[in-house]
Amino acid sequence: MDSYQVTDEGGGIIRIDAQSRLVRKAMASAMCDDVDALVADKGEFKILMNMSAMSKGTPAAGFYVLRSMKQYPLRALALFGANAFMQGMARTVLGLARFSNFELFDDEALAHDWLERAGAEPTADGAGPEATPGRGPLGRLAAPAALLASGVLMLRRRRRRRRRQAAETGSPMAGLAR
Repeated sequence: MDSYQVTDEGGGIIRIDAQSRLVRKAMASAMCDDVDALVADKGEFKILMNMSAMSKGTPAAGFYVLRSMKQYPLRALALFGANAFMQGMARTVLGLARFSNFELFDDEALAHDWLERAGAEPTADGAGPEATPGRGPLGRLAAPAALLASGVLMLRRRRRRRRRQAAETGSPMAGLAR
């Protein structure tokens, strides 16, 4: 089921279609390599990405794409068909990359139309009138904040478990386990 296709749509638009339940770093790397091959002789370009068959992505894949995007002369990015998780991940990755000229769409036709017009003027918050309702600049912080909060909760849980185990074994280090 893990497959993807990168094609040149003409007019400076590169289309990416991916079918995967979980996009891992290896797949993200292969997609970026194919984009590199297509845009090697181009100046600026735009990406139209079909995310309807992607369920989730690993943080490693997201950060790989983040590093790769910084190397591209990417003018605009239109994502369509993404589920809520992938929309959040896209907003986070693009926000961390400080890339503001992107939109999220439910419909491919709207995404393609926006992309044909886009590129000259970056949007302020990555959400336009035809896009999926965005959360604005503060909304981009929601996913990183949630990730940080879940990490803190996991760390607390680990510390409590260690303290409990140390207390049960009667270890003199029980009070020091953190």
